[in-house]
Amino acid sequence: MTAKAIAWRVGQAFVLWGAVGGPILWWWPEALGRPALWAVVALGVLANALQPSYRLHATARASVDGGTFLPILLAVYATQAAALVELVVRRPAALPLDAVGATGLLAMAAGLALRTWAIVTLGRWFTLEVGVAPAQRVVEEGPYRVIRHPSYVGALLAFAGSALLLRAWVAAALGTLALGLAYRRRIVQEERVLLTWLSGYAGYVARTGALVPRVRRRRGPETVAPALGGDAASDGAGRG
Repeated sequence: MTAKAIAWRVGQAFVLWGAVGGPILWWWPEALGRPALWAVVALGVLANALQPSYRLHATARASVDGGTFLPILLAVYATQAAALVELVVRRPAALPLDAVGATGLLAMAAGLALRTWAIVTLGRWFTLEVGVAPAQRVVEEGPYRVIRHPSYVGALLAFAGSALLLRAWVAAALGTLALGLAYRRRIVQEERVLLTWLSGYAGYVARTGALVPRVRRRRGPETVAPALGGDAASDGAGRG
């Protein structure tokens, strides 16, 4: 990832924030003086800068995508916009860094860190399109040792945490639900492709949870691993 590409994505993020957040915050410009709001803006900028580029039309129309990318993108933007709307409607006197604020900030930081770790671990095999690249292998290093979709878990944590930091309770609940459903649909589609085309992926699925680590219990001399992570999953073209 070149410095030029990162700079372009940072600029893109600020443009998107201006287009979406500008009209909303016009109702209550005093919100711009709240550090919590700028923490959420920083999350959006970093998340955009650290992920691969994508072409919306090409991704949305890809036959193997199954129409799963656009709902995720819309859910992300809708969650952020809803949190801003709730903020300016409620107009809280303060957004202190109390237990609630600290929890939201910690969730944002942990989510962004987990997603970035997943992207770095997969390297060139992390993309936003569904598919299998030539010579691709099953990656079981880093966060992929225990779950198959750490970048999705990270995104859920980060965006839910951002709504929580702004005390946008309705946006936090509905956004988590919308993103969860969008990612679940994506996971099913990705797993279908990876199980078909990626050698060794079936064994990997048997050993790991999709979003939550498997809990191992002993029955006599054997160890069994019931799945707690949902259906199959993978982040991006290779996994996510």
